[in-house]
Amino acid sequence: MYTATMTYHFKPEAFDTACAIWEQEVFAHAREQEGFVRMQLLVAPPVALAIGTWKSNADARRFMETGVFRALMQKLDAMIAKAPEQKIWDLKLYAEK
Repeated sequence: MYTATMTYHFKPEAFDTACAIWEQEVFAHAREQEGFVRMQLLVAPPVALAIGTWKSNADARRFMETGVFRALMQKLDAMIAKAPEQKIWDLKLYAEK
């Protein structure tokens, strides 16, 4: 499994609108992509943490190559307080009940 996170720092007054745009631009689109496992958006206003999990690094990269992030950032430009921060993670341990 391959997981990427993106931390968004939204302007407080634009937080709800920015999250709605993220949902429209990323969430729905990701579900249709090959290798998709799960997508989450955790919020602690005005910060949002997007977590995307894919079967492989190649699947995640193909999704990013669709231009989804570029289109998202064009729509969120005026709502961002500072540049998003991306991190890439490899699954080491996992437990579920």
